[in-house]
Amino acid sequence: MSSEASEANASQRILKQNRNYHDAFSHPYDEASIENLKNESTGGLTVASLIHRASRELGAHEIDTPQLDAEVILAHLLGCRRIDLYIYPDKPVEHTVAAAFRNAIRRRGQKVPLQYITHHTEFMSLDLYVDERVLIPRPETELLVEAVIERSRILFHEDEIIFVDIGTGSGAIAITLAKKIDRARVFAVDISAGALAVARMNADRHDVLHKITFLCGDTFKPLKEYGLESKVHFLVSNPPYVSSGEYQHLPKEVRDYEPYVALVSGPDGLHMFKRIIAHVKTWLRTGGFLLFEVGERQAQPVLQLLEDAGCFQKQVFIKDYQKIDRIIVAQMETGRG
Repeated sequence: MSSEASEANASQRILKQNRNYHDAFSHPYDEASIENLKNESTGGLTVASLIHRASRELGAHEIDTPQLDAEVILAHLLGCRRIDLYIYPDKPVEHTVAAAFRNAIRRRGQKVPLQYITHHTEFMSLDLYVDERVLIPRPETELLVEAVIERSRILFHEDEIIFVDIGTGSGAIAITLAKKIDRARVFAVDISAGALAVARMNADRHDVLHKITFLCGDTFKPLKEYGLESKVHFLVSNPPYVSSGEYQHLPKEVRDYEPYVALVSGPDGLHMFKRIIAHVKTWLRTGGFLLFEVGERQAQPVLQLLEDAGCFQKQVFIKDYQKIDRIIVAQMETGRG
């Protein structure tokens, strides 16, 4: 932010937004809903009966895994494991919980992502909070983190390994690196103050706040006051890479609920790659690594951008679980001045 006053105002907005998101899920029902439930028979408010009804409702709305989603939501609201739903199928469910469950099922039927309903996702065995302010981390992004961790092992002689995560979102990449690499010092940048609020929450949850500096701003601009020029060991990014034309054809769950700014990157989907690569020579140290997650059919165009930059000695592709080139690893040449 441009001033201390604006930062304070932004912080107040973030705190208020956090409370609003919490309240929206803590009380997702009204008094009429509760009264309707009280008029039902006790048998209509058991674990098994609620899941059965919810599964049918979600199936009618063409949810791919209706019973699984219903079980995940109910287990979340009850604070139990999914297996407990099978162990105690006849357990009565309180009216308030049943009302919250039905509201959550209605939202899921509208294609609200399951992770936004439970505010939970798992990334590399870490439990992360997510809501509509951040993109939901994908399994493919774990491949990027694994590639970083593997290459960080060659820097055993460094007292501190500096990472910059551009477009940190929920903080999945930054937090995992801070958690799994002892000497990590992470700078996590995002243009969205709301996303950074989520990322800070997750960093606090996993006790790595002291290892991460969260910066609000556009790409490299917030880094300028930290003296990191030519000192960064790893520059990592899962940037927006959907083209504006492709956006209209995304699944409803993604298009209608996940943040546009975290998805779309200009008419060709390459805008953020171009911007990052244009400035990478300023920040990466000799022999440092740039790692991107890229979209389907983007590996070759991004590779061309890297070759045009003329400062990388080699590039490696890593395929995802569908055998698509998903991660690009490029190492800064070791002979540059």
